[in-house]
Amino acid sequence: MDGAALEVHVSSVLIVDDESRIREILSRWLTPAGYETREAADADLALEALAISPADVVLCDVHMPGHDGLWLMGKIRERFPEIAVVLATSDDAVPPTTSLQPGVVEYLVKPFTRESVLAAVARSVEWHRSALLRGPQRASGSVEDWLKSGDK
Repeated sequence: MDGAALEVHVSSVLIVDDESRIREILSRWLTPAGYETREAADADLALEALAISPADVVLCDVHMPGHDGLWLMGKIRERFPEIAVVLATSDDAVPPTTSLQPGVVEYLVKPFTRESVLAAVARSVEWHRSALLRGPQRASGSVEDWLKSGDK
């Protein structure tokens, strides 16, 4: 080696939920798995946090007071098309039109398990890395496009 330090990128996850207990649990699950986590209690705070330091993945509750998770997802697509979004909901059924939104990589239905959260975030990190390689124009493509492309 030539003495140059190797830079290691730790994937970052912004957890957005109006319930502090949910944010704490998700952070407790993700941190030991090697993810850097940050938290925001609502969509507006999440956008402020992303403007300061974009995350690789945003794990966001759909139903929150004020702006909901779908609104936040739309703003993320506009401003940060390379960020992967995982939506979490307590609804049993996810509307098909929502699941086709670009950049929504996974849905989690509450109550979720540690394993399902870790799998969703891992897949989202891969989507994020692929989006960075494709560039912003194509990063906003749907998950289905990404799966078909073979960039996984």
